[in-house]
Amino acid sequence: MTELRTDEEQVEMLKKWWSENGKSLLLSVIVVAGGWFGWNTWHANQQASGEAASYLFSQLAEKAAQPAAQQTEADRAEMQALAEQLKKDYSSTTYAQFGSLFIARFAADAGNFDAAADELKALIATADEGPVKFTAQARLANILIQLEKFDDALALVSTIPADAYAPQFEEAKGDALFRKGELSEARAAYVRAQEAAQNLGLNTQTLQRKIDNLAAAGDA
Repeated sequence: MTELRTDEEQVEMLKKWWSENGKSLLLSVIVVAGGWFGWNTWHANQQASGEAASYLFSQLAEKAAQPAAQQTEADRAEMQALAEQLKKDYSSTTYAQFGSLFIARFAADAGNFDAAADELKALIATADEGPVKFTAQARLANILIQLEKFDDALALVSTIPADAYAPQFEEAKGDALFRKGELSEARAAYVRAQEAAQNLGLNTQTLQRKIDNLAAAGDA
């Protein structure tokens, strides 16, 4: 699957999106943690339920940030329960959407890509335009690539919602096109992803490897 950005890189992408769009959102940042994504919690004048949801989310994110090799079955069961509790008990908060993102991640980690896709589709259908929805779109595109639904994945990332998401969307395009055997188009998408990442000050080593591998294949 497409390798995701580091915590710092995702923070910068979201800051960029915020500055360009100027929308008031119920979150300040979504960041990558443990191979899928992580968090940078926000605290304001919360109601009691919001504070409880924040506490549950911080527990979940802390556990999910641990290396997978160090997580026990009990840890994974607890994380699943926390994510489902956020989704069920705090459905009116953004934390419930975070819970859905985690549930999709856990399903994908277990190789249950169909369940992960269903969770992300439901989230995209209900989420407002903004970081949660855009993140879910990028994640779903990666899942659909695993399911070999390449055209569906391409449709999800056909339009870049904001410059901050160009690296993720273009890289997903490249992965889908590569799997379809459209190598020159895949390389072009990777190059666009790399340029967008460089403009955001993000690490581009993974993208460079993909570009180099396609160049080598073309030479062969």
